[in-house]
Amino acid sequence: MQEDRTFNIAQLVEEQKIGRFAVGLLFWCFLIMLMDGYDQTAVSFAAPAIIKEWHVNRGSFGPVFGAGLFGTLVGSFLFGYLGDRLGRKKAIVWGSLFFGALTFASVWATSLQDLMILRFLAGLGMGGVIPNSVALVAEYAPRRLRATWVTLMFSGFSIGAGSGGLVSSALIHRFGWPVMFVVGGVGSIAVAVLLVFALPESAKLLVVRRRSPKMVEKLARRLRPELDIPEGARFVAGEAREEKKQFVLKLIFSDGLRAITPLLWIVFIANSMALYFLQNWLPILMEGVGVAPQHASLITAMFSVGGVLGGLILCRFVDRHGVLAVISLPAIGCPVVALLGMGMSETWLTIAVFATGFCVVGAQYALYAVAGMIYPTSFRSAGVGSAISIGKIGSVSGPMIGGLLLSMHLPFNQLFYAAAVPFVIVAVFSTLLALLYRSRFGGDHAASAATAQPMSKAVEQS
Repeated sequence: MQEDRTFNIAQLVEEQKIGRFAVGLLFWCFLIMLMDGYDQTAVSFAAPAIIKEWHVNRGSFGPVFGAGLFGTLVGSFLFGYLGDRLGRKKAIVWGSLFFGALTFASVWATSLQDLMILRFLAGLGMGGVIPNSVALVAEYAPRRLRATWVTLMFSGFSIGAGSGGLVSSALIHRFGWPVMFVVGGVGSIAVAVLLVFALPESAKLLVVRRRSPKMVEKLARRLRPELDIPEGARFVAGEAREEKKQFVLKLIFSDGLRAITPLLWIVFIANSMALYFLQNWLPILMEGVGVAPQHASLITAMFSVGGVLGGLILCRFVDRHGVLAVISLPAIGCPVVALLGMGMSETWLTIAVFATGFCVVGAQYALYAVAGMIYPTSFRSAGVGSAISIGKIGSVSGPMIGGLLLSMHLPFNQLFYAAAVPFVIVAVFSTLLALLYRSRFGGDHAASAATAQPMSKAVEQS
């Protein structure tokens, strides 16, 4: 086996035993997703206190929410491209440092305009971390567990987003709204520094880009410590269509992706619209229906808790059934969201918010996993980044529409009816996406690594 000194990196990934390397990778990506989620929602939990201190109306926060999310739109595409060119690790570390510093700088904001500019700049880094983390985890995950790993990693985002409710209810009344940004900024910078030493680069990307063969050797030995990988071993990508190529936008529409990519974008836009409408406005809307501020933060945190469970449950179905698994949650979520505006006790409201998060955040997890499956290694970050970036059209418009509707002084039940509409769109277009994906690729696209053979037969002839 060692005479040829040539190893199939995809086969090494497929046949790995889940051990220290996999656990470490998931832990560090989970941690940066946790800080990304916290920092994205910190302004939402700070908003009620800022509104009282600065004497501004609720609807005026729409542009602040929208600016941060518009930053993630730009950052997703920009850092997705940089991740494919420079490496996943570099893009994640620099993105984390960037959004950590800008989140901390929000402490000194004195007006909504200041806050809007700072949230946009921080959003560049926040948006850049996500596609590269998805790509990195997807490239080390055996395809039978790819959706599960991406979901486990991304559950950190929802836990981070929900933890903002705990921090705000415990600390804002003692230290004021700036404490939200101190916790987020310092935590993100600290995690970014740790990632420099702990996070591995994508071995698949290094092989595809024909870079750092010594680093690939080290990564391969960490990935498969039970194998005797000799000095000077040669590695091949081992996946279909994995040759080195300069990324151009038309690649994400090539090789059967012409209709699949636009459908994926539509589903991302609609689900992101519902997700960020609710994620940004729930703390304010809960107070608007008569819930006390501290209770409103805790009830809103259940949105993220439900999202974590929804994503973890759905991920196994995504691994088995691909895009088809996405359809169920928006169909369930539509009537649940519509009911949020009805008069109910805090107990039932907590259950309804939990169920809403289960559906809308769970579907978002599944979409990240699906996007990581659709595109190959050579342009996976750019493909995932483009989907996330285009999806930010919904992320930006959702909070902006919420601010517009609030400024019109509509009844709260009508606001939740509006939030239910995107669920219908997600259900319809995810069905179309699933059918087209299956007809074009048989549910096995972009994951077709060398499979059934044992490692001893995976060593290719030089």
